[in-house]
Amino acid sequence: MKRPLLWLLGSLLLTLAACSFTVTVDIPEQRFQAQALPNTQGRILYPKEATRFNPPPVAPKSVVLTGTLEASQTLNTTISFYVRLEDPSKERTCQDLSLYGIPAYACPVGPADEKVGEAQFQGTQASLTLQGAKLTQGIAQGQFWLGLEAQGLPSRMVTFTLKNAKATVTVGL
Repeated sequence: MKRPLLWLLGSLLLTLAACSFTVTVDIPEQRFQAQALPNTQGRILYPKEATRFNPPPVAPKSVVLTGTLEASQTLNTTISFYVRLEDPSKERTCQDLSLYGIPAYACPVGPADEKVGEAQFQGTQASLTLQGAKLTQGIAQGQFWLGLEAQGLPSRMVTFTLKNAKATVTVGL
């Protein structure tokens, strides 16, 4: 009696595994400019424009985004990444940083934001792995805002560049 049950369970697991597959979506290079500014500590810096790309042809079950983050100067800090699906310019609690020459918004963490990962800097490069429900939704619709929160930034401008970003999209059961 145990053998048929084990065989049935094993067959079911193999069938379910065969119903899932992955698709890779290339994410365009993204640049962030940041520096220590008044009233931006503890806020998320979102670029004015959303990251846009061709979404996968099928609805994703989950997404893992990987890439390399480069800084224009040597850093020893942790960068936290957040995703939002709504335009930060439409949220009155977000501060427009154009006055400082930065094409971005500084937003307090709220219900529209989801922390999706971190990058540990000890130099000018860090590897990046991001995942979360809002990231998955953003990949499905072909756009999202990717923001960063950094403590201990220098007073002069730092440019962060996300390179070779790829979203591995799992679809199926």
